Amino acid sequence: MQAQTEREYDEYERMAVEAIMRERAHRAKRAKASDLFKRPIRDEEAKDRTKSLKEQAEHATAWLSQFEQFNEMREEEDISNG
Repeated sequence: MQAQTEREYDEYERMAVEAIMRERAHRAKRAKASDLFKRPIRDEEAKDRTKSLKEQAEHATAWLSQFEQFNEMREEEDISNG
């Protein structure tokens, strides 16, 4: 009798966990086609994108270098790297 009651409680716990998982899935962000598949880009476009990202990083570094705290961090990084 006790074992049967424990099995029922186990089943109730499984159903509760399943209900929580379903609710989370229902409230989650809806998937888009672009989340599941991204069309490959051509090499030329990839190089342009890489160049653009590098320029953005250099610009951000130049802007951050105006702050004294960032300069100290860069100097420490340069010392540890080289």
